[in-house]
Amino acid sequence: MKDINNPLEELRNKIDKIDKELLSLIEKRSNLAKKIIEAKDGVDIFKPKREENLIKKLISFAKSSNPKFIENVWRLLISENLYLQGGIRISIGPSKEALKSAHWHFGRGAKIEPQVSDEEAMKKLTGNDFDAAVVLQNENLKDSYQINDIRINRLAVSPVTSKKNLFKIAIYKKSD
Repeated sequence: MKDINNPLEELRNKIDKIDKELLSLIEKRSNLAKKIIEAKDGVDIFKPKREENLIKKLISFAKSSNPKFIENVWRLLISENLYLQGGIRISIGPSKEALKSAHWHFGRGAKIEPQVSDEEAMKKLTGNDFDAAVVLQNENLKDSYQINDIRINRLAVSPVTSKKNLFKIAIYKKSD
């Protein structure tokens, strides 16, 4: 039998109630995401700029939560939605650091295919086989590239927060 006079037990009961509420909200979010999947009909499911802006906005709303924690949670939610929508294909440069960051960023929502160079990763976007290219972020990167009459734009940098074990990656997509 529960001792309701025990403050620790009361706190645990409150956490249990919040956990159920969180689960309910996550399921509601997933159900809405499924409706979005239907509305998109599999077209242009990956919106890196929207994701980046969403995470930045949520971090700005937080009063006491750690920004890194917020970003980790939403990365999981977003990658799960990408997975539910059929996933995406990512062309990535040869950097092992970029690969590690990309795996964190996309989770199971993307098939990540390393290329021999950053340039080759970008060139892969000129065809229709890849949804985005990822390269290690550095000061020499441009906001956009023109390859075979196709404009490739940097839309986001991830992670938004600084993380000790991850390097920043730049995410590029073919211009709409």
